[in-house]
Amino acid sequence: MRKKREIVDGATYHVTSRTNNKINVFNTIAGRRVMQSVLTKAKEKFNFMLFNFCVMPTHIHLLIKPIEGTNLDRIMQWIKTTSAKYWNNIQNTTDHLWGERYFSRIIKSQNEYDTVMNYIDQNPVKAGLVTDPADWKISGAYFRKHDIEI
Repeated sequence: MRKKREIVDGATYHVTSRTNNKINVFNTIAGRRVMQSVLTKAKEKFNFMLFNFCVMPTHIHLLIKPIEGTNLDRIMQWIKTTSAKYWNNIQNTTDHLWGERYFSRIIKSQNEYDTVMNYIDQNPVKAGLVTDPADWKISGAYFRKHDIEI
């Protein structure tokens, strides 16, 4: 039986989700464009704040706060479903893009928020993909450095 997800109105969450079988979907320009487009459209469709994000080759990280009237489950369902549809259309396939359910954890303090912000920023550095977090183009660090809004 699945563990019930903790959902609290007004909470900020660290969310992660992995691709099916940890396939390197987002290591391609097309894959990264899919996720950037989907995140941008999700911001237009749903009312939430996206404080930070990072699209890694096999997974995504979000630091997200749903605003009143929107819930995390609906946002994530839409992001995962829409990105799968876009990706399958590009690849001309019907495969599963995402693996298991997304993971979420409520951020309970400013210290925890700061730690998660840094963790998300450092993900591509720890993976050896860049030496400076702001060099990873599909990340909050890059968007902040270049004053790009998502």
